[in-house]
Amino acid sequence: MVALLTLPTEILCGIANHADDEALLNMRLSCKSLCEASARPFGSTYLTNRHHVLSEHSIQALVDIVMHPIFGSYVKSITITAMYLLPEKIHGDAASQYLAHSNGFRVPGIGIDKAFINSREYIRMMKQVFNKIRKLQNPVHIKICDDTEYGFGWTQMVDDPPRMYDHCYAEVLDRTLVAAIRADCDVHSLELSMHHYDFESLHDILEDLLSPTHQSLKLTIHCDRKHSRKLYSPYTCIYDQAEGSLELISCDVYELARAKEDSTIKRTLAFLFKQNVTKLVLVDCHLCSAKRFRVLLSWGIGTLKTVCMTSFRPCRTPADAREHWSGIINVLSGHSGLESVVIEDLLAPRYWSLFHLPRDTQRYEVSGHHVAEQLKALATIVATEPVESQT
Repeated sequence: MVALLTLPTEILCGIANHADDEALLNMRLSCKSLCEASARPFGSTYLTNRHHVLSEHSIQALVDIVMHPIFGSYVKSITITAMYLLPEKIHGDAASQYLAHSNGFRVPGIGIDKAFINSREYIRMMKQVFNKIRKLQNPVHIKICDDTEYGFGWTQMVDDPPRMYDHCYAEVLDRTLVAAIRADCDVHSLELSMHHYDFESLHDILEDLLSPTHQSLKLTIHCDRKHSRKLYSPYTCIYDQAEGSLELISCDVYELARAKEDSTIKRTLAFLFKQNVTKLVLVDCHLCSAKRFRVLLSWGIGTLKTVCMTSFRPCRTPADAREHWSGIINVLSGHSGLESVVIEDLLAPRYWSLFHLPRDTQRYEVSGHHVAEQLKALATIVATEPVESQT
C-alpha cells in the first residue's frame, strides 16, 4: 500500500478509472489519497444518473448529493419514480399477494395520502437541487417514470414494513418542473410516458419549458399504451428544440391516424409541429398509406423543410412496394415548402432496387431546385418500372 501511494496522482487516477464498480467503493474507503484519486470515476459511475423515489428520505439524499462540494457536479440526470404510499399496512391475504411481487403491490384509490408531493416541502427540496445545478452551470435531464427497480429508497419506502402504493405522474411532473423553473435551471431534456397525462397538463408544462428564454429542450415521449390497452406498435417521439426536429421511432401511422381528434397524442404532436419544426425524421416507421401519411404531414404545413426516412422495410412484395411508395412520394411532392427528402439505411440492401439504386447505396437525397418535380419523377419511376424481387 505504501509503495502504491508513492505513485503520482495521475497514475492513481488512471488506476481508479480502470477499476470495476465494487473496487471503486473499496478504494474510497482505504485512505485519503485513493479516495481523492477515485472521486471522478466514482462520481461518473454512481452519481451522474440519479434515480429517486417519492419519499422525503430519498429526496433528502438527492439534496445531500447535489450539495456535496465534490460530487454535486457529477449529477446530470434526475429520475423520479412517481409513486406515493397509501397509509394502510398490508395484512393477511393482501400481504401474501404483495410478497409474491418483487416490485410491490399496487392498489389504487384506497386511503390516498399525497402529503409529501402536495406539500411545499417537495418543491422546496427540489428547488435546492436545481439551484445548485444551475450554479454549477450543468444542464439537467429530468425523467418521470414508474420504474421501481433502481430508485434510491424504494426498499425503505415500500418493503419495510410492506405498504401499498399508487401513481401520481401529473403531480410529480408539475411540482418538479415548477421547482426547476423557479430555480431558473436549464432543463436540457425531459422524458416521460404519454399515457400518464392528459393534454391540458402537458400543454401548460411544455409552454413554460418552450418559452423564448429556453432554446435547447429535448423532449422524449414514450407512447406504449392507449388508456389501459397496449398499442400494437409502441413508439417514441423525440422533439429537439435546438434542431427544430421531430423524430418518430417505430411509429405506425395507421394507429396514429385512427386516434381520436381530442386524444393526448394527436393534440401533443400537433402542438409540437407548431413549435417551428423544420425536420421530420421517421425511423423504422410503418407509413400505412398515402392517405394516412398526408394527415401526418399536414401538421407541418408552413414550416417543414426536410423529411428523413430511415431504417425501414418497404413492403412484402415488389408490386405492393411500387404502389405504396409511389403514393408516399407523390404526397411528399405535393407538400409545399419541402427543400430536402432523404432515404437512408434500409433494413436490407435489396430494398434499394425499389428506388432503382445499387444495392450498396447507403443514402439517397432529393434536394436543390425543383424538389417537387424531382419527387414526381421518382414517383412515376417507382410506380411503373419493374424492380428486383424482394422475397
